[in-house]
Amino acid sequence: MNVNYAFFERVDGPYSAFKDKLIQFGVKVYTVDDFKNVFDLSVEIKKSGGSDFQGIDLVVLELNAANQRLEENYILNSIEEWKISAIYSCVKNYRNSVIVLDPDDFDKIIESLEECGDITLQDRRMLSLKALYRILRYTSLIHKEMSELFASEKFETLILEEKTPLRYGENPQQLAYLSKIAKTKAFFDIIDEDTLFTLSYNNIIDIYTALSLLRYLDYRFAVRVHHGVIAEVKRSNFNFKNSRGVLAANFLSKELLKGLDGNDLDIVILPDFPDYPDLKIKRFIKIKEIPHLEIEKEYRFLEGNFLVQTPDDLLNMRFLSNEFDIQYKFANLIVSLSKSMACCIFKDYEMISLGSGQAEQIEALEVALMKAKKDPSSLDGAICAFDGPIKDLKIPDLIIGSGIKTVIEPGGVKEDKSVRKKLEENGIELVFSGRRRYKI
Repeated sequence: MNVNYAFFERVDGPYSAFKDKLIQFGVKVYTVDDFKNVFDLSVEIKKSGGSDFQGIDLVVLELNAANQRLEENYILNSIEEWKISAIYSCVKNYRNSVIVLDPDDFDKIIESLEECGDITLQDRRMLSLKALYRILRYTSLIHKEMSELFASEKFETLILEEKTPLRYGENPQQLAYLSKIAKTKAFFDIIDEDTLFTLSYNNIIDIYTALSLLRYLDYRFAVRVHHGVIAEVKRSNFNFKNSRGVLAANFLSKELLKGLDGNDLDIVILPDFPDYPDLKIKRFIKIKEIPHLEIEKEYRFLEGNFLVQTPDDLLNMRFLSNEFDIQYKFANLIVSLSKSMACCIFKDYEMISLGSGQAEQIEALEVALMKAKKDPSSLDGAICAFDGPIKDLKIPDLIIGSGIKTVIEPGGVKEDKSVRKKLEENGIELVFSGRRRYKI
């Protein structure tokens, strides 16, 4: 294995400096102009490794990204068959002919040549794998464009990139790692890999739930999540003594830091300020901002099948009420991000209680009321939000006399008039949100 002859598709920009370095090592460089037919490049690659030391043993190409125009001739003419042929020829002959598609690999190749006068076998293998991935992505992008053009989306390619192993899965006996769709921005890019490596599967779910809620809240809040359940949403009166799970806040105050005394939290996430006091917490993560990515589809894997749906729009909430209260939105966001059936009681910019993950809506209300009645005065004037329409007429009966003054639900069912009549006769306002927010 050695490098004697190289082919460069481009010789400008970073390619020029790489070419000049190879020439200093005695490598003879060819370009497109040296070939009457670029398909002959594959023939020369196959010669590499022969006893006559002929053939191209290093190939530097560029694969184009997605096309700018959704037009048949434009897309078809952009397909560069000779490059695909050359890449496969290099992969088949990887021990003797190196394929390079990423300028980020130039420095590593030069370092290898300076250290041992050649490109190591392991580097050749990794470059071949990288080239195969690039072909896969290149082909999937063309397929996506032509599927859209031909109005046929029967097949879809998802390429997953393993980001980092996790401490363990949902349980210690389960292995787990975090993946992302390759070459795209992902939510957990905000956290470095060394930190992610210390987290469990459950930690990841809790962090995502807490930060997802925070990014939709327009005010300063602290959110605690434990085992995927929203446990606390507060703006003041912080007391996290013996609390567990993940706590995330979009602000910093002395009162919040004081509230962390005696906590048993797994992770605390706070804004990225330069100086923090010595916090007695297990894991501390600082973030500059919470990402809000434009996601076209949501996927759930079910043993060989994928459930696919468009994401719910939680930014544009509307409420049919004469007097809009921003707390309607906060309560509705909490039930929207909780497991159905969900019922949230909210008052004075604070979540009083949450019932979620119940089989029936009335059971979610009963759980929320039971939690709230630890402090009976907390229900006076409170808001009660549901993620689905009220169909059980026993629900208004439970709410009446509790102190709750406003009920929020999607509406749109035949029971709406009866529910409204019962509530309004007892001085309770019914506000329709217009959209069901179930989440399984």
